[in-house]
Amino acid sequence: MPRLILMGSIQQYAGGLGAAEVQGESARAAVAALEKSYPALKGWVVDEQGKLRQHVKLFCGGRAVTLDAELGPADELYIVAAISGG
Repeated sequence: MPRLILMGSIQQYAGGLGAAEVQGESARAAVAALEKSYPALKGWVVDEQGKLRQHVKLFCGGRAVTLDAELGPADELYIVAAISGG
């Protein structure tokens, strides 16, 4: 099962979870599975239109990927929330 690594403020919506193994053959399916387990996360990674939120980036294998990226059982998908401030 792919392993999702939650970075930054995203962790607070998953009960402080730093990582989880979930079912999913794509980044979109894996994020959906994570949202099902942690409903408070819904809407913080993917918006109402099913698109990745502007302040969130996904990384797998050392490169940025989209929600359509295929995931293998040994892959790690990093979900990174941007930090902003002034």
